[in-house]
Amino acid sequence: MENSSIAIGVDVGGSHFCSAAVDMVSGEMAGTPVVTPVDSRADASVIFDALVSNITDTVKASGAASVKGVGLAFPGPFDYVHGISTVEGVDKYEKIFGLDVASSLRQRLSSAGIDRFRFLNDAAAFALGECFGGAAKGADRVVGITLGTGVGSGFVAGHKLVESGDEVPAYGWVYHLPFEGGIADEAFSTRWICRRYHELTGQTVSGAKEVVDQYDQRQEARDLFSEYGKRFADFMAPVLMKFRADMLVLGGNISRAWDLFSKEFTDGLRGHGCCTEIRISELRDKAAIIGAASLFVETE
Repeated sequence: MENSSIAIGVDVGGSHFCSAAVDMVSGEMAGTPVVTPVDSRADASVIFDALVSNITDTVKASGAASVKGVGLAFPGPFDYVHGISTVEGVDKYEKIFGLDVASSLRQRLSSAGIDRFRFLNDAAAFALGECFGGAAKGADRVVGITLGTGVGSGFVAGHKLVESGDEVPAYGWVYHLPFEGGIADEAFSTRWICRRYHELTGQTVSGAKEVVDQYDQRQEARDLFSEYGKRFADFMAPVLMKFRADMLVLGGNISRAWDLFSKEFTDGLRGHGCCTEIRISELRDKAAIIGAASLFVETE
């Protein structure tokens, strides 16, 4: 293994950090991911200590004498260009608000020879990861969408994120785009599925899986996913066509129910004249890690 080909990718979650060494040539993980629990409500020093421990453990596990750098997939809000956390009001990581994360990590990791850090949104990291080593490998213009507690997105052209310009929404984020009198985040997230199922049945569920489990038994569950697929096609068709996307990759927990709304979604896109190829994530939870590490591919 050539040391110069290795970068570290970190997926920053609400309760843990998960990282792995990634080969910048093959796009594959070099070893098993390392998971480090963290109390995201703790003081900044506790959070940074856990993150440093996660990164150093991953470097050791990789066997690499040196790494190209560390890419971190952070949930928003976050100043990804400058590496400064702007997370507040979400009951996690509030103690690092306003702190220069890159500088803090550099101070703690310089003795290990790690001094290069780059940051990106976790959904954008998902899209990059699928392009670099997953379902969209070899595709040129790709839209990655994560469907779960919210709607995340990333636009990739020529293996680079596209976050501005006429072809994409600001920052490459679709969650705030208007749809049916509201926004996409409310229309296609777990919240909509739970709310709609209650409207149809009078029963309360806490997640999409409970509705999936009722698919064979209840017509309401089948109607719900049919409706979801048609509405999602109405929303995505203009987004995909405006970007001239070759491929759409879907991830997140709701994408696991793809077979239940795939026909309605695919037919809906075609009805709008959209012929974008659709694939489901191959990397799943590994996508953001590989995508974050791939920020260092350009330094080859």
